[in-house]
Amino acid sequence: MLSKTITLDPGQSAEVSFTYTPASAKTYIVTIDGLSGSFTAVEFPAEFEVSNLTIEPSEVYVGEPVTISCVVTNVGGQRGSKTITLEVTQ
Repeated sequence: MLSKTITLDPGQSAEVSFTYTPASAKTYIVTIDGLSGSFTAVEFPAEFEVSNLTIEPSEVYVGEPVTISCVVTNVGGQRGSKTITLEVTQ
């Protein structure tokens, strides 16, 4: 429960604001001095973008290694895992 004390002169009005940070995804009911409303907190799940494919070197002799890499970025709102799979075809 949060509260604030406000003092006003006759005929004066003021906005009173509260900040609340939800801890889980669900609908919350809000009540302030008889007024009620609600808001819904949703999870912003992990979401991954894969970019910047690099192949070094681009030409090798048979039997020499090639390094293949990419950049993986979690652009979502939660920690998450993604399996990155390399497929080489002829």
